[in-house]
Amino acid sequence: MSLLPLTAPDSDIKKLVVAWTELLASEDYQGALALIGPASEAHDWTPASLKACINGYGVVDVDEQTLRDLLDEYEVSAFTITSLRERPDRERIIEDAIEVDRENLYGMRADRYLGMVHFTDLPLSGYLSDLTARFNIVKAGQNRLALEFIDIHVM
Repeated sequence: MSLLPLTAPDSDIKKLVVAWTELLASEDYQGALALIGPASEAHDWTPASLKACINGYGVVDVDEQTLRDLLDEYEVSAFTITSLRERPDRERIIEDAIEVDRENLYGMRADRYLGMVHFTDLPLSGYLSDLTARFNIVKAGQNRLALEFIDIHVM
């Protein structure tokens, strides 16, 4: 799990989320989970379940007919995370779609949690989708913070 200084600016947190996205775009699900570990209270994420969630448009065990309908709707053969590297709107996505919220704890314990990150419009199969990836910002020791992956779901 990657650690950042407790005082890391939001831009460093966003860079970590972008690195996670790039690992997923290269289909390195193990690496993505190693970079940003799953939250303890979240789904028991494995590389296989993370891949299934992405391939299932935010649903790990998506119904086959529903998946075929979604693939037809988007005119793609499979859902995969799209790299941000070559996108002309890369900077806008990073600025607008990755929201770091350190003010609201959403009912989480203040002794452990520092906030949450929402990555809306997750790039999927060349499109900006209506999927959102969520992460907890957590304390990691005295002077560090880390991100915990919660889930990917349709907003």
